[in-house]
Amino acid sequence: KLSFPLTKLYVIDGSTRSAHSNAYMYGFWWNKRIVLYDTLLSQTTSDEDVVAVLGHELGHWKLNHTSFNLLITQVLLFSNFYLYGMVMNSDAMYASFGFADHGKPVVIGLFLFSMLLSPFDHCIGFAMNYLSRKFEYEADAFAKDLGYCDNLCSGLVSLQVSNLGDMNPDPLYSAYHNSHPTLLERLRALRPSGKKSQ
Repeated sequence: KLSFPLTKLYVIDGSTRSAHSNAYMYGFWWNKRIVLYDTLLSQTTSDEDVVAVLGHELGHWKLNHTSFNLLITQVLLFSNFYLYGMVMNSDAMYASFGFADHGKPVVIGLFLFSMLLSPFDHCIGFAMNYLSRKFEYEADAFAKDLGYCDNLCSGLVSLQVSNLGDMNPDPLYSAYHNSHPTLLERLRALRPSGKKSQ
């Protein structure tokens, strides 16, 4: 239906290690694979719920979330290398931390640089979580547009209960620490009026 370039479909035997359930896809452009946990298949109430969860994952593909995340990660990585290259031989940095008389060891330089970058890392982490949550809402909306709103809601509830997730954490804590919206936030976004979809 979506012309998804699927090459393989895997089922992970996750139940031998944990009751946690999940689904994800990986691969680039022409070589995609979908992975389902066996716990996902056993914990959802119907096959349509599984299809709805897959619709969510396919939303990430159709909306290019994976490629966009990869691009951002590469930009951040090379930015870190570039910034470290600017300060790795900085006398002021080593002197400020009391290493003026110890030369400029690379390991010490990396450690000091990571300390200097730590406040920015928190800001970047918050921004990345915000973006990730936005992508989750968009993928949910994609599955809804495919006609799987009710099944996605049912599947999300089943997975949340089975995974013993916090149903309603503190909003500020969740916004800073969680890469996914809470269950209630996702259900409200899928059904803004609180009424059942058709």
